[in-house]
Amino acid sequence: MLVFRSPLIRRRPLSVFGIAFSVLALGACAGSSSNGGSGGSGNGSGGKSASGGSTSSGGTSASGGSTASGGSTASGGSTASGGSSASGGSSASGGSSASGGSSASGGSSASGGSSASGGSTGSGGAGGATAGSGGATGGTGNGGAKATGGTGSGGSGAGGSGAGTCPAGATFCSGFEEAGLPKDAVFKLNGDPATPFTSYFEIDTTVHNSGKSSLRVKTISETGGAYKMLSVPAPGAAFWVRFYLRSDVDLGTNDHNVYAYAAGSDDPNDSMNVEFAEDVGLAFNAHDDVRWPMGYGRTSGGGTMPFTLPKDTWHCIEISFDGQAKVQALYMSGKQQINATNYPTQASAFKVFKFGYNALHGTVRKLWYDDLVVAPTRNPCP
Repeated sequence: MLVFRSPLIRRRPLSVFGIAFSVLALGACAGSSSNGGSGGSGNGSGGKSASGGSTSSGGTSASGGSTASGGSTASGGSTASGGSSASGGSSASGGSSASGGSSASGGSSASGGSSASGGSTGSGGAGGATAGSGGATGGTGNGGAKATGGTGSGGSGAGGSGAGTCPAGATFCSGFEEAGLPKDAVFKLNGDPATPFTSYFEIDTTVHNSGKSSLRVKTISETGGAYKMLSVPAPGAAFWVRFYLRSDVDLGTNDHNVYAYAAGSDDPNDSMNVEFAEDVGLAFNAHDDVRWPMGYGRTSGGGTMPFTLPKDTWHCIEISFDGQAKVQALYMSGKQQINATNYPTQASAFKVFKFGYNALHGTVRKLWYDDLVVAPTRNPCP
């Protein structure tokens, strides 16, 4: 073949930019039909159909592609692991119906769901607390609306009265269901102030009016002390108390002993008080000024007729104290027995209610209290 060359064209050395451009051009020419090209070595690596291409690895259907690993249906894709149906997907683990999904663990019906643990019907849910410790009737799962621990003692109020709910404004309300000194009560005695509450009182689970226990006052032979009283706050100089009382000796002996006081302080020697006591039968006593139920006590004819309540029986006692108006009233089993007006002779600013036993004349007995309420208004016996 003859080659004609123009004598006017002179060759120039290629510059750096020219060399680079040539290399790129050669690469482009090699790309379309060699390795990675559409008709290159099959589905080889690097081309549209090879690895990294549209259908090869990294491509739409190969690894990393739409259907391969990382693609829409492979691992990480819409149906593979991490995809909509695979692990992490809508129906696989972490998906809408798998673990963590709407029906699986953490989902709406599995653990953590609406019906399982953590769901709407387990313990500790919306139906708890208000009617008892825990829920209303004991639920069907864990963590839901119907909790366990139904309507037993320990309902509304400070510790629960056991025989009905605590009234509004109650400053003390207890069925003595908890071990130890009742909440808001103060224990003081004529003796070593380090003496524990349990030396003079016990929570007795063998004898109770309601619930599972009551408060028992220990006898003189058990404690060696006569004054055994707890003090709780009163809502004012005028207030009501209600409690159940039981003794292993008839209540209302001829000797003077005290069951409870309205008083000015929790000091054992406080002199501002009106006693609920026995002194020729059940009575009020304020510094030996005694008021009995009508027709009882020391009679006008010189004899005595004590008002008594039988032993080994629970008796419901209600007392209305009014230190300013000087009117004190005693009810037993719902019937008024004493209405002491202009009593005591001096108005009193009562601040506490005391209960227990003060064996002034040594009558030895076991004494129990249960379902005690101190409130501004009457909380009558059921």
